[in-house]
Amino acid sequence: MRLPRLIFLLFNADRTVRRWIDARSADTGIGAAGAGVLFYLAGHENALIGDVTAALGASPSGISGLVNRLERGGCVTRSPDPDDARAVRLSLTPRGHASVARAHVLVGDLNEQLIAGFTASEVDVIGRWLEHVSRISINRE
Repeated sequence: MRLPRLIFLLFNADRTVRRWIDARSADTGIGAAGAGVLFYLAGHENALIGDVTAALGASPSGISGLVNRLERGGCVTRSPDPDDARAVRLSLTPRGHASVARAHVLVGDLNEQLIAGFTASEVDVIGRWLEHVSRISINRE
């Protein structure tokens, strides 16, 4: 039995999705990665930057640069944590909330395109497989 090229297809799909989102949000400067931060903050207002980093599976240096861009773009604000002077909290600005609303529309459109031509049970299997992939341990065993 010939195995499918799942890794190649997964990387191509990821790249295509990111490019699709980036192309439709170019005028905002937010892009796919920035939308992830904004979506997280929409559900976790005044979140610790470390929590955002962990939730997105990002590196501290990567999230730092991304937050800098979102802050310069007027979408987020930083504030010190009142209980820990070393910690930083992030909040959405009014512009950030508007960007979340726009991103929801874009992602909704993309989701419709992604599931077009598939049955509900096929979409369930795809979702289950993607969740399975995201739980694979990165530690060497």
